Amino acid sequence: MVVAMVAILTGTVILGFTGADQEQRLRGSAEQLAYQIELARQYALQRNREWGVYVEVDSVRFAEFDPEQESWVEKGRRPFSGVDLPVDVELSVESEGLDQLPESEREALPKILLFSSGEVTPFTLTMEPGWESVPWTLSSDGLSRVDAQREEAL
Repeated sequence: MVVAMVAILTGTVILGFTGADQEQRLRGSAEQLAYQIELARQYALQRNREWGVYVEVDSVRFAEFDPEQESWVEKGRRPFSGVDLPVDVELSVESEGLDQLPESEREALPKILLFSSGEVTPFTLTMEPGWESVPWTLSSDGLSRVDAQREEAL
């Protein structure tokens, strides 16, 4: 009887830590992504070049606009090599101002633009976990720093 109770309690504790571990990774990913966007914003300002963030359902890519080639060049090296997202997390983004462009131009542009003036397209990026949990959102009004917080705190 004692062995069965110890086994049940051990299983409960392990499952509790597993859920907490997922939540901790989700929070860490949200904070890491907010930091990377702010860092890219600083690079854009320092180098006087436009930067962008491509957001897919399961990944994030950073790019710098090359005016000579008139194209976006992806940055695959640290610190912009991507965010280590927990398994089963989906990303979505809403950004203001891009909806006024024609569809063909919108698809080639990053979802978040970081201008050399230090401004950012106002956006809200949602990190939706596949397990029962509250999503994290990253947002900026275009002038303020990127803020990462739980959706319920909005």
